[in-house]
Amino acid sequence: MKVCLFLEGAEFLAPSGFPGAFRNHFAALGRAGIEATTNPNEPHDVLHVEWFGPRSVRQIYRARRRGTKVVVHAHSIGAFDLHHSWTFSTQIAPFYEMYLHWVYRRADCLFTPGPRAKDMLLAKGFERVAVVSNGVDRERFQYRPEAREENRRRLGLERFAVYAAGNLFPRKGVVDFLDVAERVPEVDFIWYGQRWSRIVSFAPRMQSRIDRRSGNVFLPGFVRDTAGAFSAADALFFPSLGENQPMVVLEAASLRRPLLLRDLPEYDRWMRKGDEYLAADSVDGFVREIRRLASDAGERERLAAAADALAEAHRLDLVGQRLRTLYEAVLDDRDVD
Repeated sequence: MKVCLFLEGAEFLAPSGFPGAFRNHFAALGRAGIEATTNPNEPHDVLHVEWFGPRSVRQIYRARRRGTKVVVHAHSIGAFDLHHSWTFSTQIAPFYEMYLHWVYRRADCLFTPGPRAKDMLLAKGFERVAVVSNGVDRERFQYRPEAREENRRRLGLERFAVYAAGNLFPRKGVVDFLDVAERVPEVDFIWYGQRWSRIVSFAPRMQSRIDRRSGNVFLPGFVRDTAGAFSAADALFFPSLGENQPMVVLEAASLRRPLLLRDLPEYDRWMRKGDEYLAADSVDGFVREIRRLASDAGERERLAAAADALAEAHRLDLVGQRLRTLYEAVLDDRDVD
């Protein structure tokens, strides 16, 4: 069996989670002993497309003409995860979903990172959907004290710090992040991620709130050494309003950072609330939990150990084994679970 893992526009997509999932899946194939290529011109048995742009569609049609099995990775579900992102994204979301599902219907099977996403796709009428974790590279995302010190020195951090990562869009919970920071001046707040121009992301309330942010908020922008940068903080505070399986959560877990997330149903079936992560659904709740994390070393250590175990369950060799099982099912036209 040989698999072509295809991702177009990797540089354009760099600020998103697509390239990270692509790299993880490619590495997972190697660890599972599956021959893989990124060149669709090489002979292969399965085309696994990780995005849905025009070049991807072209490769899907080429594969179908050759009789090659096609898997499309549904990192995006549709209108659900486009709202409140780019300028006019909410308005175009229904059309985006129509296009996305048109692409998805050309696949022999859909893979998606989370069980709730699978349920949503099944409800839309898709019949072959399987859950495959984005995975986390545990060799890359290891806590390094020297990286922590270097990055804390670069930002001027001397106190307990929490961080989030991702594009600065309203859907990511940026406004709540800044409101919490203002309420907890004794803690430093870092947001790693691309801050787009007001033309690209027209969100007056969010942009105004960013401009008026408190002095304990740091916006370093998009960083490539994420493992080192994330080590600078003591916990992940990720108040996103809607997700599938965010890379930042698994990466933080692999770094043994305690996890504080918004209370979303998307997390319920692959993480245990209260055991592996803390959750809140309001600014007041986030403030309370951050103050508890900052003052309770025992609670931080409990959550760090739980996060480490969570990351271990999503390590790349396990993802590779899962991919092998699913590819074999697709090739044999068997059901996928």
